[in-house]
Amino acid sequence: MVYRKISRDLKDAALRLWDLGWEEDNIMRGLVVSWSSLYRWKKLFEESGSTIRPPSPLVGRPQTITRAVLTACYDIYQKQPDLYLDELRWHLAIHHDIDISISALQKNLKDVGLTRKLLHKIARERDGYSVGAAISKDGYLAVKVIPGVFDSFDFFDSVAEQVLPQMNEWPQKHSVLVLDNC
Repeated sequence: MVYRKISRDLKDAALRLWDLGWEEDNIMRGLVVSWSSLYRWKKLFEESGSTIRPPSPLVGRPQTITRAVLTACYDIYQKQPDLYLDELRWHLAIHHDIDISISALQKNLKDVGLTRKLLHKIARERDGYSVGAAISKDGYLAVKVIPGVFDSFDFFDSVAEQVLPQMNEWPQKHSVLVLDNC
């Protein structure tokens, strides 16, 4: 019989049919499963209460890296946000004498919250500026440039301090478009 993945539902159904008194041959022919599979599922169910084999406890030895190395990884990604894990692995091997697999490196970075997406975002924000502009069809009402990204307080302050005083001077017919991050 050719190897195929058999769903948990089918395994459970086979065992229910067997418990209801169906003959093994009828179950095997009806569900197209082998005799050895049927007995293996029964044994698994008796041992663990499920027809699905539990995951193997043998997953290799965990490898963790120190806080200093994680800080170095953080600094590297701030300078080079497009760095790949194999390049970071090479850097750790050369500068910190750490030989770590790419999967273990990725797991360590993920466990401490240093995902590639987050590190890339931090690097972009560190060197970038946000420009907030309130404009109408007749021109600019106010402009504010800050390093990093506008947060809710920066946005509120720029509107309260720069845009609202200008709104009293402009006629009501002007429409306003506010803030765009670069």
